Amino acid sequence: MAVERLIFGNAVESLLKATRGRVSAATVEKLAKLGFSYDKKLEPAYPADKWAEAVRALSSELYPGEPPDVQHNKLGRLSVMQFADTVMGKAMFTAAKVFGARRSLMRMTHNLRTGSNFIETRFTEVDAHTHELWISDVSGVPGFYAGMVEAGAEVLPGWVNEMRIKQRDGAGCLYELKSTQSKK
Repeated sequence: MAVERLIFGNAVESLLKATRGRVSAATVEKLAKLGFSYDKKLEPAYPADKWAEAVRALSSELYPGEPPDVQHNKLGRLSVMQFADTVMGKAMFTAAKVFGARRSLMRMTHNLRTGSNFIETRFTEVDAHTHELWISDVSGVPGFYAGMVEAGAEVLPGWVNEMRIKQRDGAGCLYELKSTQSKK
C-alpha cells in the first residue's frame, strides 16, 4: 500500500501567509476549491498534488510573464522567508547557522520532512564549490524547491549562490548547487 503524499499544515501556512492579500478573488476561489483558505483553520496536512496545484495557481498570478520554473522559484523563496519568521523557522535557521552550510545541506531530508511525509534527499559533494542535491519527489514544481533552498543565501553565510535543475527523473529531481565559497 502506497503512503499518501502529504504536505503538512505548517508548510501550507507559510505559503498562504506569504501570499495573503496579494492575489485576486478568482485565485482565492481556486484555492478554496483545492481545500485551502486564508480565513479558516488549516488542516494538519493536505494532499501533495493539491498543494502543487496551489503553488502553480499562486505563482502564475504573482509572477506573470515568467517561465513556470522561475515563478515557482520566486514563490518558494517567498514562502521560506515567511517560514523564517515563525518560531519553527527561527529555530531551524539558528540551528543551520550553528551546523554551517554544508552540514545543513546534508540534513536537507530532515528539513524537508518538517513540511511533508514523503520526501527523501541525497547530498553529494562534487568539489569544494559544486554539490548535487537529489530530491525524491518535487510534486511537479521543481523550481519551488530550488527557490526554497536558494532562499537560505539570504540568511546563511556560505550558502548556495546558484542552483539549477540538472536532471529530472520521474517525480524526482537532481539539482546542481554552486557556491563561491567552500561549505563549512
